Amino acid sequence: MPLALLILYTIFIGLVTLSPQQLDTGPGSFIAGLLDFLASHRLTAWIDYDILEKLANVGMFVPFGFLVSLQAGRRRWWLGWVTGIAFTCLIEGTQATLLSPTRFATISDLVTNSLGAGIGAVLALIAMIIWPPRRDDVPIDHVVR
Repeated sequence: MPLALLILYTIFIGLVTLSPQQLDTGPGSFIAGLLDFLASHRLTAWIDYDILEKLANVGMFVPFGFLVSLQAGRRRWWLGWVTGIAFTCLIEGTQATLLSPTRFATISDLVTNSLGAGIGAVLALIAMIIWPPRRDDVPIDHVVR
């Protein structure tokens, strides 16, 4: 199951980050409405577009790092972080070269995406420590008769 989710989530990230156009941020868009909502509350008024984008980048890569680490297992949990860094390098490189007229590669995206993948990998490690794989109580007889 984690592999199927990982494949679907990787496709989702690819669609969001490698489409020729960025998400709509104009007046009346979901993002504009969210920023208006955040600005209307004292506790969240400090969140502007740049901060929201950075938080979204971190948040988008947490599940990726988590799912890769679950797939890799407890001994190689760090692959979630390393794979996330490699994936974001691929994304940013593609944006800088093939999508350069419409998309922009930034060091900030590289850092925030990598941070998200790292957080996801650590969360997966914690989950694998807390909930180790089940073992059957009945030993399996491996002798062929």
